[in-house]
Amino acid sequence: MQERECLRKKYDGAKFSLLVEHIGLCRRLVDIGCGWGQLLAVVQDRVPEVWGVDESPDRVKDITEACSKANVLICRADKLGLPSKYFDVAVTSQMLHEVKLFGEQSELQMVLHEIRRILVDGGRYLLLDHLDAGDGEVTVSVPQERIRQLAQFEDKFKYYRALHNEIGRGVVRMSRRCLQDFMTKVWSLDSPMESIEMNETHNVFTERQVHELVEDAQFTVERWILLSDIREDLERWKGELVAGEGWFRKFLLVATTS
Repeated sequence: MQERECLRKKYDGAKFSLLVEHIGLCRRLVDIGCGWGQLLAVVQDRVPEVWGVDESPDRVKDITEACSKANVLICRADKLGLPSKYFDVAVTSQMLHEVKLFGEQSELQMVLHEIRRILVDGGRYLLLDHLDAGDGEVTVSVPQERIRQLAQFEDKFKYYRALHNEIGRGVVRMSRRCLQDFMTKVWSLDSPMESIEMNETHNVFTERQVHELVEDAQFTVERWILLSDIREDLERWKGELVAGEGWFRKFLLVATTS
């Protein structure tokens, strides 16, 4: 468990470094879906005024321990109780997929229009989230312990029927989507987060869908950055991609208001 936590912190650090790089100069920043304030803790010495928004009082109850100067607002992302044209930067980090998976299409559009409303002219929106791995299958080799975890995952995963075909010792063939969900959710097995993680997918957005959403909300897309190579994930497991093409499972989109 300790090793798993260290690995997660290491790669979360890379994600936050990328966000900080594209936040740039900023007077006022809001993190929508801020949780307990990990990003705010990273940027608090760089940004004079920081806000955290989350709809869960439980998630934000300890936020000031991470960032003592954080302004905290508990509300839904589609009805932000924030002033118009106030923030230089707005961030959603692995939050928007929750709206897509569990809300209505109109809610997703409302969230983006609300983010557009609270940003100053020339403000920046940083959207980091999960990419859909796409159709097709791959063959991978992984340690035998991971095969046992894979069977446990498939038994508990509820979002769709996840299955693999073992074609040799430690070598399995499975869908790209199943591999992505397994690799990004195995940490939650037998944890308090299991019931949540087993009922949602990390195969969410395509590049085209994201561009259409943000452009509909009157943003201009400036950067599209891919991160989290599935092949590097496998290497950390002492595994490898045997057959099939690799892919990136996350993206960072940087957009600006006109």
